Amino acid sequence: MTSRLAAIISIDLRSLAVLRIGLGVLILADLIIRGGDLGVWMADEGVFPRETIIDWVGSDRWSLYFVSGSWVWALLLFGLAGSAAVALILGFRTRWATLLSFILLASLHNRAPMVLQGGDNLLLLLIFWSFFLPLGARLSVDAALVHPDKQTSMSMPNRYLSVATLAILLQAMAVYFFSAFLKSGDEWYQDGTAIYYALHLDDMATWFAHLWRDEDWLTVPLTRYVWWLELLGPVLIFSPWLRVPLRLLLMFAFITMEIGFIFNLHIGLFPLISILSIVLFTPTETWDALERRFWSSAGSGWHMYYDQDCSFCLKMCWLLKTFLGLKHTPISPAQSDPEIAEILEREFSWVVVTPDGQRLTKWSAMVGVFSASPGLKWLAPVLAWPRRLGDRLYDWVAEHRGDFGRWFALFLPWRSPAPLPGLGFQIFAAGFLIYILAYNVSSIPNWRLPLVTGEQGSTGEYSFPKEWRGLKRVLRLDQKWSMFAPYPRRWDAYLVVPGILASGKIVDVYHTVAEAPSFAKPEFLYDTKFKNYRWRKYTGRLGEKRYSRFLSPYGSFLCRRYNDAFGAEDPLTDFIVYRMVERTPAPGQTSEVKRRQIWRHWCSEKGPDKVTPALEAAGLISN
Repeated sequence: MTSRLAAIISIDLRSLAVLRIGLGVLILADLIIRGGDLGVWMADEGVFPRETIIDWVGSDRWSLYFVSGSWVWALLLFGLAGSAAVALILGFRTRWATLLSFILLASLHNRAPMVLQGGDNLLLLLIFWSFFLPLGARLSVDAALVHPDKQTSMSMPNRYLSVATLAILLQAMAVYFFSAFLKSGDEWYQDGTAIYYALHLDDMATWFAHLWRDEDWLTVPLTRYVWWLELLGPVLIFSPWLRVPLRLLLMFAFITMEIGFIFNLHIGLFPLISILSIVLFTPTETWDALERRFWSSAGSGWHMYYDQDCSFCLKMCWLLKTFLGLKHTPISPAQSDPEIAEILEREFSWVVVTPDGQRLTKWSAMVGVFSASPGLKWLAPVLAWPRRLGDRLYDWVAEHRGDFGRWFALFLPWRSPAPLPGLGFQIFAAGFLIYILAYNVSSIPNWRLPLVTGEQGSTGEYSFPKEWRGLKRVLRLDQKWSMFAPYPRRWDAYLVVPGILASGKIVDVYHTVAEAPSFAKPEFLYDTKFKNYRWRKYTGRLGEKRYSRFLSPYGSFLCRRYNDAFGAEDPLTDFIVYRMVERTPAPGQTSEVKRRQIWRHWCSEKGPDKVTPALEAAGLISN
């Protein structure tokens, strides 16, 4: 029974390697998406002045970005975050890279909270729990640089069990399980119209969603399938019976559901983050089967030889062996074989022996080991093309190998096997696990399932102690998973911002074009109105009362952006921000778009309303 329980709540070290690499890639992707608007989101001259943000989020939401309001400071922090993400991908100083990534990502979230979504919270939480796990035990620089004489860590079993493995697995499933309880609207179980309404959110829907969202025969059963999967899947995935096939089946169900989100809704990286969390459930038996199928003979028959007087050369061989997956390729000093030693002296090069006995040197040897890699052999033809350039590069490195050796000794020294997270880490992980589970339970206002009807009232109501909430805010361990809960939003919105130039001409300030805007709703709203999902989240929230303090900074930003682009001779003087809202009609019904003014802004001195009369005269609006 103990071994069966261990198999349920353990994680394979190869899954942790995938998690580490995936986290690094997702952080880089997030930085790239935000980076195009660095000055908008992260500088005082953008839409989130620090003073306004700090006053709004409170003193317990800290951020390194609060140190300065300059975009240059933000760029430096972005560069540091990107470097930490690359270190995660490579598995270099993994524990420190994980901690630094968490600090910088939490800082980023606290600097621009208005553009966040549930996927951002999940990404940060996965990084948080990863700090308590041996992410660098497989496929990493950390593992490759364990001295060959101390390679005992490589014999460590792939199945790893700790409090932290239980914690991160529960965290991954909490997203679905607690979300199912929050989905208490009739649209999810009684009517089965939740997917219909979700796909009619035109500020999120893709072109593909438009093709089938009115097909009730498909949307109704899928709605109920999603709800039951979110409710029962997180329980069944921990089942000790039929563990491997049932777990693989549920992983397939969750992953295909997330792929469905990708094809139908513009919700950014959220589905990819969720898929990454689900990969953690991959059974060790599955990894072993994949290894037997694709890596059982990886590198067999190949042999790498290096100069025994060159520590740098040995490290490079071990790095190549690790990242190319050449499990069965031995590494030996060239001086151990007289023939190989003679080739090394003559060519001043490492030597790679192929299964058919060929002796490859310099760049050809590099192409050879890539061709032997199970996962990266496709790169071999690419590397083979610039052979002369490759040989020159190799000769240059060989001539300066003493310098490289000193740099490697400083930054990539040989090391002992990294110790597994100890008792202290596990005690902290256990405390945070209890804390976060308690917070998740408190996020459900009514534990009665939606399918339970009648005057039964709420059951199991639990309030999270106020005294405990500070820790959650300081570490940003937010946990309310209310995606499309209690039911999908029944309206979509977009902004129209007509403005007046000094000459009296009407222009489209929202799109920064010198022509009058259209108030008509586009067929594909997302593609027309939003640069990316961050902008959709931001502009969608501007019309809500609790975000009203951000309207003035947004107005000032629009003034600067338009006048910087076109205002040299005929500047923008003032404009009106309209929020266009369309309520999603019930199946078979129609609706109309309604206009509401949410902000009036003057770029210089406040004056009379010139925009409204001009719009009425042009027939763009009517009272």
